Amino acid sequence: KLIESEAQVVVIDNLERGTREYLEPVWDSISFHQVDLREMTTFAHLLKGADCVIHLAAKVGGIGYYLEHPYEVLSQNLIIDQNVIQASLNRRIRYFFYPSSAHVYPIDLQQGLSSLRITENQAYPANPGLTYGWEKLTGEKLLLSGVQERCDTRIAIARIIGAFGENQDIDLETGSVIPVFCRRVIEFPRRKPFVIWGTGKETRSYCYVGDIVDGILRSIEKLENKSVLGPFNLGSEEQVSIEALAKMIVKISGRNIEIQKDRSKPTMIWGQALDCSMARDLLDGWNPKTTLLEGLRLSYQDVAKRLGKMEEKSVS
Repeated sequence: KLIESEAQVVVIDNLERGTREYLEPVWDSISFHQVDLREMTTFAHLLKGADCVIHLAAKVGGIGYYLEHPYEVLSQNLIIDQNVIQASLNRRIRYFFYPSSAHVYPIDLQQGLSSLRITENQAYPANPGLTYGWEKLTGEKLLLSGVQERCDTRIAIARIIGAFGENQDIDLETGSVIPVFCRRVIEFPRRKPFVIWGTGKETRSYCYVGDIVDGILRSIEKLENKSVLGPFNLGSEEQVSIEALAKMIVKISGRNIEIQKDRSKPTMIWGQALDCSMARDLLDGWNPKTTLLEGLRLSYQDVAKRLGKMEEKSVS
């Protein structure tokens, strides 16, 4: 989207989760640097002359990854955020976008009350259920306090919920639920049975990446007239159960697959639902345009295509 608007784009990534293949369609239009944001000396000079930093880098994964690696998630993301925010403030970057998360909200507000949509002011008193949420809340404070001391940089903070789409991590151990479900359906029954953790009644909200990108770019445009935008919730208000999500993906595949449940896995978050009315107010009526079913079809096709390429490489 940035390239379509004729922006000069510099991409910084250590390729821990992504690959160069994802950038091939725009490779001739960007400047790419494979460096690690945990080392300030490797990237700070690359921000020279930049008008805007969109800071999307983080150690992320599915719920299993967050539960099994709480220290790594917290410590590594604190380092990444500290370095990127400090470097941007030092360079007096004019616009800065920070993606926070629905995980910043207290765990007791995420226990399946289907009628409850969490509003931005409910982040405090703080009690996130995951260290990822604690880190994102800390990142918000770090950025807001930094801008308070140095007024050169204008910032937008969006608490994103359930972003999904093409090119997501499809590793069964570290990937998030939608790409992992797609992979399990495609590889069934060759690899392993299709099992979902918990009861399947847990609810979530998902928003296609194209709509999230639209919200991000709109928020940056609004910084022409505002020094701080947000934190505001960004995503879909539609809720879907994990079991219903799995059945939608199975239906897209056109296959006959029995969904099994592993109830031995503990359920930490029974329901996640955000009130996104502030985003509509701030971003000129922003709303997701892509339906969940349409987004799932695009994700399924993308995962199938990438798995096909992986098999071709292994054969050759």
